Amino acid sequence: MLINAISASSFFYLAFVLLVKGLTTNRLGNRWLAAFVIFVGFLQLDDALIISRTYFQYPHFYNVFDPFLFGIAPAFYWATFHFVQPSRRFYRQSLWHFIPCYLILLLSIPAFLDSKAEKLAILKALEERGQVLGPLEIVVFTLIFAQCVLYIFLSYRRILQHQQNLKKVSSSQEGTDLRWFIYFLNGVALLLLFWVIEVTFYTNFLDGKMSWIYWLGTFYLGFYAIQQKEIYPFAPQELAEIAAIIQEQPLTNSYASSIDEAKKEQLLRLMESERPYLDPELSLPKLAKLMHCSTHELSHLINQGFERNFYQFINAYRVEESKRLLGDPKLEHLTILAIGFEAGFNSKTTFNTTFKQSVGMSPLEFRKRKTMA
Repeated sequence: MLINAISASSFFYLAFVLLVKGLTTNRLGNRWLAAFVIFVGFLQLDDALIISRTYFQYPHFYNVFDPFLFGIAPAFYWATFHFVQPSRRFYRQSLWHFIPCYLILLLSIPAFLDSKAEKLAILKALEERGQVLGPLEIVVFTLIFAQCVLYIFLSYRRILQHQQNLKKVSSSQEGTDLRWFIYFLNGVALLLLFWVIEVTFYTNFLDGKMSWIYWLGTFYLGFYAIQQKEIYPFAPQELAEIAAIIQEQPLTNSYASSIDEAKKEQLLRLMESERPYLDPELSLPKLAKLMHCSTHELSHLINQGFERNFYQFINAYRVEESKRLLGDPKLEHLTILAIGFEAGFNSKTTFNTTFKQSVGMSPLEFRKRKTMA
């Protein structure tokens, strides 16, 4: 019982941390994630009250947390949605996803009005029955399982699409590709599988351990929640253009009909003379300001004029720069990672992956061949 109470307290504290973080970073995403965390906290609190038999002392509170069971999955999905969405506005249609919560709340009203004796009789019957599910509980369990599977799938799809969309506007995905969110989602899916096994086969192989897993999950989520960066740290006008780029909306001016060769040459000269690719935080809006054009126009120029997305276009220059640095005998004292940073990359993983995809070998292999030659 103690670990359930500690776990519930940790979830509520984490929700507070997320709400505070949401004041400055990924506002709506963190608020929805806080809602998800609070709902899971209610689940842990409910377990603590059941195990401690507190409901037998205060039977009127029994079932009070049931409606929140159907809010866990949609709250997580809408957290995902707003993390990956450039728009910072609240979508009213998100409330429709909580219709099961409203229905359970309405259906629970008669149970809330039951007398204390009636509530105690229900609690005693449930205690005597143990883990065996009744017909109504089987229906509820099936609906919750189906809902979780659906929203986990939708969340996966949103994040994977987000990782592709980032390449249209950012030269680096480090800290903004929500990889940590994918790992957390994997953990949620695994817990769901354990829950299904326990309920279906009436096993206790994780009896007493689930709350420990939930508790450890708060540390993981809290660590990355504190470290998270703003996914789209741009001005409102830039966000509107980025949203149009991600949604692949066509340009409405004459620029859309053809590629301006003069602009194309201007971009190539800019890349050679000012070398903006050395900035690890270079983004499409930043480069658009240097080009004195709109973000959408620059995206169109790179996509149509060079047949690449922004990520590929910028990192091609970084790879060439790193090849030059790796082949320079005067820089042999620098580590491979230092070379990557000098070329504009901001992580070892991105540097190695991008370099190998472009050159066909790792930076270390490239340096060895250059040294031998």
